[in-house]
Amino acid sequence: MSNAAQEEFNDLVAKNTHRETLHPEDRDDLELKDTQDLSEEDLFRNAQIDSAMRMPTVDRLTGAGASEIKLPPVSFDSGRATGVKGVIADARNYEAARKNKWRHRVRTARNSIFGIEAPPAPKSDTESSDDDAKSVDADEEAFLAEWRESRRRELESEASRSVRNRRTSPSVRIFGRLDEVDALGYLDAIEKVGRETTVVVFVYDHECEVSATIQSALMPIVKANPEVHFVKVHYEEIEFDNAAVPAVLGYRNQGDLFANLTGLIEMIPDDESFGTPSLRQLFQKHAIL
Repeated sequence: MSNAAQEEFNDLVAKNTHRETLHPEDRDDLELKDTQDLSEEDLFRNAQIDSAMRMPTVDRLTGAGASEIKLPPVSFDSGRATGVKGVIADARNYEAARKNKWRHRVRTARNSIFGIEAPPAPKSDTESSDDDAKSVDADEEAFLAEWRESRRRELESEASRSVRNRRTSPSVRIFGRLDEVDALGYLDAIEKVGRETTVVVFVYDHECEVSATIQSALMPIVKANPEVHFVKVHYEEIEFDNAAVPAVLGYRNQGDLFANLTGLIEMIPDDESFGTPSLRQLFQKHAIL
């Protein structure tokens, strides 16, 4: 064979011979070719993005997993609205809004236990549009109801275990004395009694001389009416308005307020000397006795 023919033959063989450089298991991996074209820096950056976008499942009843969401530093996607960085920026904004909304809901639930009116939270344009997502709101309301019930049971359990560790509510079977209670004891006193039991709550200020005067006049009435449950609570414990202290609140039917004697001293006629008879007459007028 001539040299020219030999060279042509060798060239033809070289062009039609496939040189296998891949492992058989990697032959069908279409992504391998793409990754081979990336630099080591690009591979590392892609790995960071992939890790950042893996968000854990959130349990709506327990909230587990919500605090585990990890996003890159703010500088990574600052000012970006499109592409991968835009997606991460959106995720960051959603997470911030979710946490703020969550804190507001928990605060509202806590206040509702003590009957405190919480101011309405201002609505942003984003939150207004979120009101249309009724399925999400339904899930959150379900969680909130579950959380409230769980928290109430927890507080009641702690109260029963820590007898005398705090100023606890008095026994519902022991009347004829004026017991001092805190916020939880106040709730126990008006709710954990028989429906027919009248509960009288004296709201006082330890720095107010009028409170001391009314308490002195109240003690003979307490001892003379053992069927009525008398307790006293400091106004700060139940976030009562100081301007309305001292006050007397009357409850029946396990928490129904039927007598509201706020600004008590102003209800006594000026021509009467204040004492136990005046206070008893006022209680009878408002069906407390």
